[in-house]
Amino acid sequence: MEIKEPPAVSRRDIEAKIANVGDYVKMDFLSAALKKNLDFDARKFALTKLASIYESRNMFIEAAKLMRASADINTTFDAKVNEFVKSAELFIKGGSFDEADVSFTKAIAAGNQRQKEEVKAKRKTLYKAQALDYMKKDKRTYAMKAYEKLLTLDFMHSEKAEIQKTLLSLYEKLGKVREFYALKRAIENPSSVQQKPQQSQPQQKKFLPDPSIDELLGAF
Repeated sequence: MEIKEPPAVSRRDIEAKIANVGDYVKMDFLSAALKKNLDFDARKFALTKLASIYESRNMFIEAAKLMRASADINTTFDAKVNEFVKSAELFIKGGSFDEADVSFTKAIAAGNQRQKEEVKAKRKTLYKAQALDYMKKDKRTYAMKAYEKLLTLDFMHSEKAEIQKTLLSLYEKLGKVREFYALKRAIENPSSVQQKPQQSQPQQKKFLPDPSIDELLGAF
């Protein structure tokens, strides 16, 4: 006897189920739905809706993973670029700069020449905004990591000098003696020293993967 697959769940079905419930119920339902047989529109909706809920609750890493999964299955290059950049933005907010760069690389690969340049400019803007936010909140260690990242990007000389000045001050305040003097030498002798900063130890805070999100996305 032929075994038929159950019909795919539609976006309308999902919208009806989550219409009048709270965020926690929505998260549970959408997570469960993503494990089922969904048509393309329903899967896109579930991914982006769940990502938006996670973002609203400051669960940026989880939201970023879902947004990148949504970008991966998108059918238009413009939408892919936009969603990969959104994923990168969320990873930056979550402090996962390596994963942000993965999403930026995907966005650049998917875009045309104009979009590639826009993504590169957006990358600098987003990292700079995050660095300034850390400074505003006096999160010096996080700010140091963000400014170290900024110093690896392609800024004009005047902007790079300002980044170096801020990073030097952070190294001094945080007691990073080796990094302070390495950067000081780079500033005083720019032609003889690589501009890439000697990043402080320990390395950037590592975020353990969320097993539930990774399990969900592993099925795609």
